[in-house]
Amino acid sequence: MLNTQNSPETLTKTLTEPAYSKWDAEKLMQFSANEYMQKLYHRAKNIGDDLYDDRGYEFITLEPEAYKEALVQYMRRRAWSEWYFGTVAQAREITLLAEDQVNLKLRLARQIQDEMRHYDVFAQQLRRYNAEPKISEFVLPPILIQMQKVQVEAETASEIAAANQFAGEIVLSSMTDLETSIFKRLFDKELMDAIYDIERDEPPHIANGRDLILLACETYEQRHRLAVAQEKYLGYMMQLHVTEIIKLGCRRVKPLPVFE
Repeated sequence: MLNTQNSPETLTKTLTEPAYSKWDAEKLMQFSANEYMQKLYHRAKNIGDDLYDDRGYEFITLEPEAYKEALVQYMRRRAWSEWYFGTVAQAREITLLAEDQVNLKLRLARQIQDEMRHYDVFAQQLRRYNAEPKISEFVLPPILIQMQKVQVEAETASEIAAANQFAGEIVLSSMTDLETSIFKRLFDKELMDAIYDIERDEPPHIANGRDLILLACETYEQRHRLAVAQEKYLGYMMQLHVTEIIKLGCRRVKPLPVFE
């Protein structure tokens, strides 16, 4: 339900989220492991809701060919992300987990299967526009390389989760569960239905991230590393996604969220 209490000032005010990476040990350790996990979740979800809220944008009329070009590029990037962030990252998580984490490894393997299906969904949508995903030929924008680097440099499965299931997956959930989602205005019904289909798989993936976070959330060093990974990834992700939204026919009228 729309929040009718929001004033124009509220809708244009910068969303500020806690920069846990800058907190000292006393401050960061005041929470239980579960409380800290919840705070990481809500931080990412708040950013997704803010980033995709259509009230933060003005719409611009594009020529059909310009819109089609931007849409095809968006879907190619999503197809690449489903492949790389959805399979390679999870495979690394599996290899980094201890041998006794059999159940979690199996859940991550099922997530890889889901992500491959998501890749196929975007491939099918691309073919509607006479385009192909062409993963091997996709040229990564510099900001996407930075997002990839955050995951590649992560040393534990929990850090990967902080920059994957507990960052990107949570943000993307706002595409469908936010009533004012800008994508409901930017995409046609068939593409939006495909997004809804994909997002139905996300709750178990986010749950995988939750359990990975809780595996390494007891010490200050662990919490600090999780915060750094999530903040870096979300910072780059916000820049990439708002750039894509703008190319699809919008102008952002609200500042991007910040960590303080």
